[in-house]
Amino acid sequence: MTTLPTNRLDDLGARYRPLVHQEMRAVIGDAPDGMYAWMRYHLGWEDRAGRPVTASPGKMLRPLALLLATELCGGRAEQSVSAAAAVELIHNFSLLHDDVEDASDTRRGRETVWTFAGVAQAINAGDGMFTLAHLGMYRLAAAGVGADRMVAASRELHEACLRLVEGQYLDISFEQRSDVTLEEYLRMAEGKTAAMFAAPFAIGALLAGAAPPVVDAYREFGRRVGLAFQAVDDVLGIWGDPAVTGKPVGDDLASRKMTYPVIVALSGAGGERLRAAYADRSPSSADVSALRALVEAANARAITEEMAVVEERAALDALRAAGVDERATGLCAEFARILVGRDS
Repeated sequence: MTTLPTNRLDDLGARYRPLVHQEMRAVIGDAPDGMYAWMRYHLGWEDRAGRPVTASPGKMLRPLALLLATELCGGRAEQSVSAAAAVELIHNFSLLHDDVEDASDTRRGRETVWTFAGVAQAINAGDGMFTLAHLGMYRLAAAGVGADRMVAASRELHEACLRLVEGQYLDISFEQRSDVTLEEYLRMAEGKTAAMFAAPFAIGALLAGAAPPVVDAYREFGRRVGLAFQAVDDVLGIWGDPAVTGKPVGDDLASRKMTYPVIVALSGAGGERLRAAYADRSPSSADVSALRALVEAANARAITEEMAVVEERAALDALRAAGVDERATGLCAEFARILVGRDS
């Protein structure tokens, strides 16, 4: 039974983002030690000197997904806040490590942790955040969550973390290849991106006491919208507006990423030209423009955008097949629209 008082996701965000932030702060703590200070910096709470700041916390889509699923399945979102905070900390652990692996200098308009703390210490900060996230799941007990549900939710999160790391492994391995197939790409995206949408929806349903088929349906919804999210991310990585995305034009092409539109173009008529161009690992801005033209000539943008729409529809079909009511499905459709219709 759906219990949300309105049909708007912004209401959920306004009500629960502050609670998730509060829970994250409780888990991270205020220890002055450098590792914890770097965590707080990465999360946008402090500057490099440890002074409080108000930086962008990101969209917090994953914790909101978890709380949405809890309420749509008849639970109280307040009981699930510790799990929502854990999910957001896991996401941010992955970003800390991502910045190291990609040698990214900035994130959300600020220096990345590794650029001033060093690679080794940035990895330590990420490892610490990962551990704190899982310890934070035990705080569900204080909110009245029973042991069985808490263990099931924790297992779901652990499994998602493994899928996430497997996906990241595949993504990095693709950097040295030009023969990546769409099947391989989808396996990577299911781990790197979709797992951390599937798990929050499943955990939210689990904590609300939903029946196993309903939990499975919400997990499948999250997996599908996660794939759509990654497809949109791939489009933005080539055609996104730098003023909105915060990344240079054609950033994914410049770094030779094997994204969905690139793989589509490689399999097309002009694929060999693109493959040869991708072999140059030090492209100029003119080279990036030429690469974008080759990808566009293969109609790869439209194909990728259609893939996102197909996954979005399949996500909603999974809910309907499990008998999820129309109001809940409508709110999930709104969530999916946020992911697929975004421009950053």
